[in-house]
Amino acid sequence: MDKTFSIYRSSAGSGKTRTLAKEYLKLALKSRADYFKHILAVTFTNKSTQEMKDRILAYLDDFANGRENDLSDELRTELRLDASTFQMYAQEVQADILHKYSQFSISTIDAFFQKVIRSFTREAGLVGDYRLEVEQQPVMEEVIDNLIDELGSNEQLTKWVVEFANENLVNERAWDVRSSLIKFSEEIFKEEYREIEEEVEKITSVTNFFPDLLTKLRKRKFEFVKAVATKAKEAIAIIQQNGLTSDDFKYATGGVYGWFQKISRIQSVSDFDVTALGKRPLGDYQISKNFPGKDTKHAGLMMRLAEEKLIPILLDLLEYREKTTKPRFLLMSP
Repeated sequence: MDKTFSIYRSSAGSGKTRTLAKEYLKLALKSRADYFKHILAVTFTNKSTQEMKDRILAYLDDFANGRENDLSDELRTELRLDASTFQMYAQEVQADILHKYSQFSISTIDAFFQKVIRSFTREAGLVGDYRLEVEQQPVMEEVIDNLIDELGSNEQLTKWVVEFANENLVNERAWDVRSSLIKFSEEIFKEEYREIEEEVEKITSVTNFFPDLLTKLRKRKFEFVKAVATKAKEAIAIIQQNGLTSDDFKYATGGVYGWFQKISRIQSVSDFDVTALGKRPLGDYQISKNFPGKDTKHAGLMMRLAEEKLIPILLDLLEYREKTTKPRFLLMSP
């Protein structure tokens, strides 16, 4: 007897989409005759929906054209079909889906329930269109208000919030942490978080995880700011030792000289944002002829310094930023 209900448990990146695509194709190829119209697949996000559709169509195209892939042998064996019959069935299903694509039912949970509600309104004789909205903001505001209400009764929570508020005051930000918590809470609705949600919950349950992580992050921030500022000040010293000023450089606000000055004064990792500081460090400032301004008398000296010292320092800074700030999975078990 065929199983009527199956559960697949897997972690992020372990092949969920492949498994579900295989089950979809197995049903469609087994029954044929437009059976795909009776298969409903639901996902969490539009991105996942499109990924599954693309995967199913790509597999079908391989099957229909006799190309081998990582799924063809498995399906042929499970469906007990020879190669030519399997290819013929795949061609039929592919043609049916492409000709009746609107009935290729892979959608998000939200979209599926909207279809159900829309059908109900027609059956009920209700006139007029409607739009279903998921209002996350009011819900999160209420949740955070409830969290704030626990201050005083929850010792650890109170300590965290007080430290957060004090840090905001030190950094000349608003002491009220509600807006920061609401902004941070937006992360839990992102697909990237959903992929690691179970792992995050497991790791963050460790005692003192957050205080320990905060200590590590502050240490890394200090090391980053110090290393960048030191390197930028090295370039500034070279410029000044050779008697050059911002007026000697091409572009407004001192050109590459002004850029080094900004980098030398950063206070946080986010301050060293290449986009915020302009795009020239990624292009113009890496060419020595773009260093001297048109009125300077030191063009030769400046281009020589650029080639030998200043451009290498700039490239070192960009490489260090790329290597150090590249997203990594920080939530590692102790």
